[in-house]
Amino acid sequence: MSDETGHSLKLQIDSELSNTALVAMAVRGLCTMTTLSPVEVNRVELCIVEIVNNAIEHAYDSEKGHKVEVGVDLLQSKLQFTVSDWGKSLDESKLDEKEELDVDGDNPASWLCSGRGLSIVQNLMDQIDYQSEGDKNSFIMSKQIRE
Repeated sequence: MSDETGHSLKLQIDSELSNTALVAMAVRGLCTMTTLSPVEVNRVELCIVEIVNNAIEHAYDSEKGHKVEVGVDLLQSKLQFTVSDWGKSLDESKLDEKEELDVDGDNPASWLCSGRGLSIVQNLMDQIDYQSEGDKNSFIMSKQIRE
């Protein structure tokens, strides 16, 4: 975490795909407090939903009853998101497989592309990282914001 001062928020949902709408609304609300354009807000929301969905589908095999935690840090120069689960960890070699995609941040139909979530996130966020510590897995993403 940076030494920049800012605001932090932590959300926790049950591992149920329908709960990602709650995360999406919270992220969208926070993004509107920044200088991100509407297209950038759509892209950030898409990325967070993709990673939360991945945690539910892959770390927990779509099994309800597990927690997914989303941390948001609104810093002076960037938004940083941390999505954590306590399920199966990600095969980190998948992070090295970057594929160029044609995703329109304003067109949700272009988002419906199963198996391309990580590629979407890699292409739309400024920085990503993945950490496993003990039984906690965290996917960290950041998006620069203009001052």
